[in-house]
Amino acid sequence: MSATETRERVLRSARRLFGERGYASVTIREVAGVAGVSPAMVMKIAGSKEQLHALARPAEPAPLLPDTPLEGMGELLVRRMLTRRDEEAAEPWLRALYLFPQAPDRETALADFRQRFLGRFPSEGEDRRHVEQLACLMIGLAAGVRTFGLLEGADDEGLEDAVVREYGALVQAVLDRLDVPRATGADGGTAVGKGP
Repeated sequence: MSATETRERVLRSARRLFGERGYASVTIREVAGVAGVSPAMVMKIAGSKEQLHALARPAEPAPLLPDTPLEGMGELLVRRMLTRRDEEAAEPWLRALYLFPQAPDRETALADFRQRFLGRFPSEGEDRRHVEQLACLMIGLAAGVRTFGLLEGADDEGLEDAVVREYGALVQAVLDRLDVPRATGADGGTAVGKGP
């Protein structure tokens, strides 16, 4: 492997780890392990953990557009997550899981999570339970495909489409329980707020 390829592999690994777990939780040794190089090589490339973070600043995935309809969103959310996995990009749903226990003020962290990840959905009455079920499904999928490496099938071309179809249907079933107008109106209708 060339020096350029090694550097890119280290930065890609660091970008994913920092993006998912935050600066404080990631070690040089972990970056080296994911990149398949020695910790000394990581230090040679970056000089310090701080510099490595600066070089590999995690990019935020683009949020869903505000006018994304609720219909079909289950498959869209699952497909986006699998694409981020395949591209070795940071997974925001997994980051939420890692960063929450480290938060000094858990209530503020939970409020931030709700706004950032679930802010496009209604949050009153039964809708709150359904939105929290959505979060559980997405966090569980993120942990399964990223932390445990489940649902990988390089030798099975149809596996990803099957996961998108089947898991997307589970997510969509929860989304369909939300009390959200199905027609998009002047106020954005089915797609208010933001989300990964």
